[in-house]
Amino acid sequence: MLYLRLAFVLLCTLTGRVVTHAVEPWTDDKLPVTDGIALWLDAGRIDAAHKANKEKFPAGGKLATWFDGSGKGRNLKQTVTTAQPKIVKVGDASVVRFDGENSHLRFTGSKDDAKAFTAFVVVAPRANPGAFRGFFALNAPNGRDYETGLAIDMGPNFTPRFTDLNVEGRGFGGWQNLLKPGGDFGKLYQLEVRGNPEAKSIRLFTDGIANGERSWAPVALSLAEITVGARFYTNGPGAHEVRGPARCDIAEVLLYERALTDDEAKKVRGYLAAKHANLKQNLPPEPPAAGERLVPVTDPPAVQVFVPGFTVKQLPVDLTNVNNVKYRADGALVALCYNGDIWVLKDTDGDGVEDKAELFWENKGRLRAPIGMDLTPPGYKHGAGVFVACKGKVTLIVDTDNDGKADKEIIVADGWKEIVNNVDALGVALDPKDGAVYYGRGAFSYTDAYRVDKDGKSQYSLKDEEGTIIRVAPDFKTREVVATGIRFPVGLRFNKAGDLFCTDQEGATWLPNGNPLDELLHIKRDSLRHYGFPPRHPKHLPDVIDEPSTFDYGPQHQSTCGFCFNEPVKDGGPTFGPKSWAGDALVTGESRGKLYRTQLVKTDAGYVAKNHLFACLNMLTIDCCIAPDGSLVVACHSGGPDWGSGPTGKGKLYKISYTDKEHTQPVLVYPAGAREVRVEFDRPVDPQLLRDVLAQTKLTAGKFVRAGDRFETLWPGYAVVQAEKLAPRFNVAVHSAQLTPDRRTLVLATDPLHGAGHYALTLPGMGRPTKDKTPKGTLPQHPQIDLDFDLSGCEATWSKNKKVVWSGWLPSLDPATARKFTEGSGTHELLWSASSGVGEFALKTQLNLNQMLRPAVQPGSKLDYEPPAESVNVGLAVSDSLEVIAPDAKGALRIEGNGSQTTGVLRGSPKSGRTTPVEIRVDSAVLSGPKVVVNYSTNEDKRPRPFPLHRALVPWADTKAEIGKPIELARPKELDGGSWARGRKVFFSEQASCFKCHSVHSQGGSIGPDLTNLIHRDYGSVVRDITQPSFAINPDFVASVVALKDDRVLTGVVRTVGDKLHIGDNKGATTIVDRADVESIKASPLSVMPDDLLKKLPPDQARDLLTFLLTPAPRMPDDYAGPEKRPKPRTLAEVNAALAGAPNPPEKTRPFVWCWWQARRTTGRASTITPRGRRRGPNCSRPVTRSRSQRRWTGPRKKSSRRPTRWSSSSGATGTRNARPRLMRSSNAAAV
Repeated sequence: MLYLRLAFVLLCTLTGRVVTHAVEPWTDDKLPVTDGIALWLDAGRIDAAHKANKEKFPAGGKLATWFDGSGKGRNLKQTVTTAQPKIVKVGDASVVRFDGENSHLRFTGSKDDAKAFTAFVVVAPRANPGAFRGFFALNAPNGRDYETGLAIDMGPNFTPRFTDLNVEGRGFGGWQNLLKPGGDFGKLYQLEVRGNPEAKSIRLFTDGIANGERSWAPVALSLAEITVGARFYTNGPGAHEVRGPARCDIAEVLLYERALTDDEAKKVRGYLAAKHANLKQNLPPEPPAAGERLVPVTDPPAVQVFVPGFTVKQLPVDLTNVNNVKYRADGALVALCYNGDIWVLKDTDGDGVEDKAELFWENKGRLRAPIGMDLTPPGYKHGAGVFVACKGKVTLIVDTDNDGKADKEIIVADGWKEIVNNVDALGVALDPKDGAVYYGRGAFSYTDAYRVDKDGKSQYSLKDEEGTIIRVAPDFKTREVVATGIRFPVGLRFNKAGDLFCTDQEGATWLPNGNPLDELLHIKRDSLRHYGFPPRHPKHLPDVIDEPSTFDYGPQHQSTCGFCFNEPVKDGGPTFGPKSWAGDALVTGESRGKLYRTQLVKTDAGYVAKNHLFACLNMLTIDCCIAPDGSLVVACHSGGPDWGSGPTGKGKLYKISYTDKEHTQPVLVYPAGAREVRVEFDRPVDPQLLRDVLAQTKLTAGKFVRAGDRFETLWPGYAVVQAEKLAPRFNVAVHSAQLTPDRRTLVLATDPLHGAGHYALTLPGMGRPTKDKTPKGTLPQHPQIDLDFDLSGCEATWSKNKKVVWSGWLPSLDPATARKFTEGSGTHELLWSASSGVGEFALKTQLNLNQMLRPAVQPGSKLDYEPPAESVNVGLAVSDSLEVIAPDAKGALRIEGNGSQTTGVLRGSPKSGRTTPVEIRVDSAVLSGPKVVVNYSTNEDKRPRPFPLHRALVPWADTKAEIGKPIELARPKELDGGSWARGRKVFFSEQASCFKCHSVHSQGGSIGPDLTNLIHRDYGSVVRDITQPSFAINPDFVASVVALKDDRVLTGVVRTVGDKLHIGDNKGATTIVDRADVESIKASPLSVMPDDLLKKLPPDQARDLLTFLLTPAPRMPDDYAGPEKRPKPRTLAEVNAALAGAPNPPEKTRPFVWCWWQARRTTGRASTITPRGRRRGPNCSRPVTRSRSQRRWTGPRKKSSRRPTRWSSSSGATGTRNARPRLMRSSNAAAV
């Protein structure tokens, strides 16, 4: 066909005809329509194109250039290696695979345009996390694709299947789904988009079937720049860039700069369908995702509290969506509805649940979008009533005649120019000290925060009231701005210390570094501060410092709204939950149905926060308040994120009560070591509540993992949310569970915890009622306990006279702050009780000093400027001598105490992503008072700020580690020279007697725990368990003191077998008694295991025993790479089945001789194999000794071999003439 093309060109030249187009000679000559072709990308011709252009085929499958076959030279390129897509071979065909992260191809440099077009894209979409993931785009230089050219993408929302396809461009703007009905991801689709100016329409065909259509105001589309695998634009100010990378496979792209006729389009469709038929059938499936998928519960409750002791009731009132709730001093509940009506709710039957709603204020349109309410105190000079923040004003609704109905509206503040959003004033709080009223104003524009005009100049001003917190004088006559940089402060409250806090909502979806997460802000009124929205910008807003939040709530888009402090309605009244929760901030997360408990500790530099996620709801959670009886009332909207069903929708009110105050309550979970997690309880745990705890415990790791994720039913449709929900989650194995002697600490031995992400822990309910046994009148809940933690904190050691008294984890470098955050923890009470007198206090941590006063940038986005370098000063204040070792900082620091408080500064300018290891030692320390005060400042702002907890990480945390990636652990040096086989002999010896109580691989006793999983434990913790057996005891094997009616007293582990009790003692003996003969059973704090085992053994035997316990059993080699197929490994179940009924421990071994006729039958020669591997011929004249390495299995013998089989042996392993066969799992003979 090639010679025909050349002949045609020659003929046209000779006859004077114009050659309208000539495709590249290396293209597929079967394409039926080439007239008007403007771009032709064919994955199957990439090899031919590279050869024709004298370029090497991409090494490693990375595609740097996708050559255009149209003849127009629009070759798409990618010079950045990490952004290059991959070529994937599928039989004789190929596809170009785009990863959905950053891979894409671009062409620039043309000046052409098209007044009509037809585009074909043969593509297999792999996923759609939202955010307009694009397959193909056209744009003019410095122009957005959807304004100057064409965009074909999967729309703004996450979809679980390929159901959305957006086609928009110049003359047909705005996203619109044209795909009907769609299909599954991972399948090949032929997409055809035809723009016909005569019909003024854009039409979509999928696999030849007509789909959606939209109108077009015909105008030329630019062909100047082309993007494949993504889109090209920027919303708002800043340079346009590649966005929305798609995870997909593309086989072919055809672009015509004209609208094909129906007949022509039919021919091209047929060509593409036939060409890619085999590819469509054989397209490889999506590679399995890393980690495990989140499996949601099938029947999530309306309210799931993650800790025990709480019951939930729904208030039996019928109201529209309620925005705010708060109790009056007389015990009545005030509810402000979204439609502006105000109701007063009362309990008429004394059951503690409000059941009657009386209208206090009928709005009649006077209050628009009211979001923010506070109540007047008794005797308030302006009257008894309700403060409301709403669109255009802040008002006080009062009842002047005390008839229970509001009859007067007093304007507190108004007169501003309203913004275009539905809300502008929101959040309101009365200062209890001076009667001033504080309220918030939303940002003028959350999509264009700097308000950049057509000339590129910012119209944002710090003098404007939009995006601020404002104080109104007690007489309502004047007002002033007290804080700027606020986005939308939905909640505003004072705590008992008189400090003002507000919640502010995430905004990085529209501004890359504008409120990257939802926030709790401490509004500092000592000076005017800017809280980061919009953030500092070298051109638009250069003269501010972005004040960091007190706490950031993640993952993104929690939509923090209303909140309250856990303080009594009346002085001396009850608070919500355990006493240690008093004073905490209880914060709602509206968009994802969450309730948070945020602990706050005030330091000289400000507040430090530690957060606990304690409940998940299946409705939009908008506000909460404390009831007079200490319950928590929660207001919820119906509908979906972000603001549900609006002012007319029906909402619900729930009351959460702490009813089972005797139930053991978890107070703290933390990483006690690189392979150990501890859960602290407020009182001793009944071991019976933790029976079989290991099987019911699950630990999950991931960057976006949180407690109780499986209960989440609501989330907004933002792309970043979907990306986070699809992020890998990894199961972290938990190998053992033990209780400390005081039964207040659960010690979990785990796989290594190195990745500095988040960890979610699920525990059994410990006696919590199951759903089918829910108390009458309360809502059902699942019984499990859900907690979470990260790797923040430090290693601490308290010593006296050079002897360690206490060592462990602390959440803060400041002992005073750490003491408040660990209240109720038995482990930490030991530290504080032992801290009297003078000693040495040592801390070891690593500090994350990156971007301390710089807001984070949303993943996938980047700024239009490069921030200058930041230098951080960590201030330390002590009253004693202090030594600080920080190799990565600018020199070590030593502070000499002089009897009063002295200070020093640790200076650092860390590289991005790097942490600063720090060791702190305080001599002559007294922990009864705050002795290590920590704050920070930077070169740009010298004001000290409190050091956040998450900025200090435990020493073993690795910020660069890939969570879930297997970690190769080095063999402990203490085991060098140890033998697994000799250690097994020690384990089963009478001298050690380990086997009498413990089993390994189903061999041994059952008085103590099975030790098979010790190979997953670390050396130090196992030695601790052997030398200090009472340090922590498996709750399934807690010892008891059993008093019998015949005056005998037995101590041991008790098991119930029918009507008998089996009591195993510390010698491995079991005494069986009738249950009826027992006088009493009392749990013992001590283990039955003796603590002198390692002392009784010679050092080499102790090392061998630990080698047996901590290393895998010898087995066949994993690294065999020979041509033959090796035998399938036997499972433990198969081994146990083969050994069933054999004596345990094994009988004394005797020589084993292989019968000569068995060998003769196989090889024709008789042979005898002795226990040590010596091989004798038929006459047994000359023994042949095989080396140890030869006795390992190294693959089957070749057919030419005369030997009938392979023999595997190890030292000390011999057979017996009548004994059971021994199934060896042997590999490295040198280690045996």
